[in-house]
Amino acid sequence: MNHVAGKFGKLAPQFPTALRDFAAYAKTPLPAPPAAVDWANNVPEWPMDGNDQYGDCTMAAAAHMIQSWNAETKESDAVPTPKDVVAEYLQLTGGQDTGLVEADVLKNWQRSGLWGNTALGYAPVNVHDLTALQQTMWLFGAVYAGIQVPANAQTQFQQGQPWSLVPDWQQQPIEGGHAIPLLGYDADYIYAITWGGVQRIAWNWWSTYSDEAWAVLAQEYKEAGTVNGIDMAALTADLEQV
Repeated sequence: MNHVAGKFGKLAPQFPTALRDFAAYAKTPLPAPPAAVDWANNVPEWPMDGNDQYGDCTMAAAAHMIQSWNAETKESDAVPTPKDVVAEYLQLTGGQDTGLVEADVLKNWQRSGLWGNTALGYAPVNVHDLTALQQTMWLFGAVYAGIQVPANAQTQFQQGQPWSLVPDWQQQPIEGGHAIPLLGYDADYIYAITWGGVQRIAWNWWSTYSDEAWAVLAQEYKEAGTVNGIDMAALTADLEQV
């Protein structure tokens, strides 16, 4: 089965100086993550959310996280339709298909909300700290991530193959920046949502092409009564400086 790759639209990463690394907000050291986590298969369908026509991947990724958090927590918060996703994207861009910075999306999500959904907080995760990435996926259900996509990744996606380093990978030009939610992992792969489906990502591919990752504290977790040991007062104080 061939898949259809969508568009790009993640602009270069920006990291607010007021925010510390996510692990700094843990009241106690985060526990070791399990060998595998799978939130990616809890949702029956992952819509394209306009990312076949617009570079709205930053917004589609956020919408997919809401879908997943609902499934994880058994909450029923409103999930935006594809039309809603595109409308919110164009509102944030001023009506132009320019792409967005992930940190700007997160700032809006926490301060104003997206589609009636408000993030409790967010903080960066070191893309090369694989344990921290696993802890974030396990404890908070997702990582809001950013990658630079090489040309052969589109071919791999279209052929249903994992994103992995293959011969001549060093010669592959970068096609664009892309936002994806990471919703699971095992020894071999990270499991992300993009372009209407679940995409496997080899760990060494992630370490090569990732350029940002964020922990997002979901309102669904608050509704379910869990915020997993994060110092919310400290995080909230730092976010006020962003």
